[in-house]
Amino acid sequence: MNWEAVTALSTAFTGAVILVTAMVGIVQLRQLREQRRDSAAIELMRSLQDTTFARSFRMVLAPPASEPLARNADLEEAEMILAFRFETLGLLVYRGAISFDVMEELVGGAVITMWKRLEKPICDTRTEKEWPGYCEWFQWLAEHLDERGRLQQVPAYIRLKNRAGA
Repeated sequence: MNWEAVTALSTAFTGAVILVTAMVGIVQLRQLREQRRDSAAIELMRSLQDTTFARSFRMVLAPPASEPLARNADLEEAEMILAFRFETLGLLVYRGAISFDVMEELVGGAVITMWKRLEKPICDTRTEKEWPGYCEWFQWLAEHLDERGRLQQVPAYIRLKNRAGA
């Protein structure tokens, strides 16, 4: 075997190693992205399971939807907690940190319901504080869920009645 053949073989081998390394890197990046999304979904679940969120949700949801919310400091704090949680969620979904589908399955109905309850106080704050971007991602999220007909979708407990865990 002459030196030209050895050089050609080593060049081909080097190219193959580079190609395999690039392919492994691409696979690892995809896995990392999926892991990041899974972690974000888990953190979302945790943030929606704390007592502050639950108390705020209950306080805002308690009166019938047809009645205006009685204004007081506790209610305003509860509204702010919910609005900022859903604001953060909207931005995370928009940026792709949490998939829209996972968010929709987890809290889609709650987002729309809370937006309907909080839209007036949020819009009032936008006007009073001259802050048109106040809770913009919460509104964006609720509107997109509403466009998809989230509240008209068949609930999972009916849709998946005969299906075991995935």
